[in-house]
Amino acid sequence: MRRGPCIALLLFACAHQRGAPSGEEAPLAAGQPATFAEGTVPPVRKKCRRGGPQIAAGDRASGRIVLDYLITEEGKVREVTVSGDASAGAVKAIRAFLVTCSYQPATHDGKAVAVKWKGELRFPVTTAPASR
Repeated sequence: MRRGPCIALLLFACAHQRGAPSGEEAPLAAGQPATFAEGTVPPVRKKCRRGGPQIAAGDRASGRIVLDYLITEEGKVREVTVSGDASAGAVKAIRAFLVTCSYQPATHDGKAVAVKWKGELRFPVTTAPASR
């Protein structure tokens, strides 16, 4: 099968914030477009643990969370960096979820290669309670 020019979008399954009201899921947006050199085929996500990051009730993530990580030649996720408005516990849960994902690795001229990847999660924006 022949493939055309490669521009890929990273999409995640729905993430669910534990403790959120029933039916309220955190929608996830497409990742940043990635362009690849001629002869390079981008990685393809095969699977992730079902249900998204399991964020404990005492932790929080709000708004846009940016993920930078490495997809190895074996299709495993490594070197995860999480930035955005999230508590330490939420960051840990997001990292733990992301490393459960597996990919068909990127290839360059038919050989598997490691690639840096960027994606994002979007959580409902939360505001701190007003102090009196």
